[in-house]
Amino acid sequence: MSDSPNLSNDLARGRTHLANERTHLAYLRTTVSLIGFGITINRFSTYLIQNDEAPEGGRLLLHDASNAGFGMVVLGLALLIWSLIRYRLVTRDIERGKIDSRHRATTGFTIGLLLLGGLTALWLFTS
Repeated sequence: MSDSPNLSNDLARGRTHLANERTHLAYLRTTVSLIGFGITINRFSTYLIQNDEAPEGGRLLLHDASNAGFGMVVLGLALLIWSLIRYRLVTRDIERGKIDSRHRATTGFTIGLLLLGGLTALWLFTS
C-alpha cells in the first residue's frame, strides 16, 4: 500500500507532461497556419501587383499586403521559437512540482496577431 501515493503522483506527473505536449502541438499547428496564411497573403499581393490589379496609392507600410504577409510569417516563426522555450520551461516546472503561468508572452503574440490581421484587413477592405 505504500506504493500507492508514489504511483498516483507518477501518473499525475505523466498526465501533466502529456498535457504539456498537447499544448505544444497546438502551438505548432498555430505556427503552421500563421506561416501558411502569411505566405498566401504575400503571394496573392505579388500576383495582384504583377497583373496590375493592385490598388493604387499605398499607405505607409500598406503599399501592398506582402508586408502583412511577411509579418505573419515572422510572427509564426517567433511563436514557434517561443513555444519550444515554453514547452521546455513547463517541463522543468512539472519536474520541480511548481508551475508558473506566463501570460505576458501569450498577450504579446495575441496583440501581434491582432495588429497584423488588422493591417491586412485594412489593406484589403479600404483599397
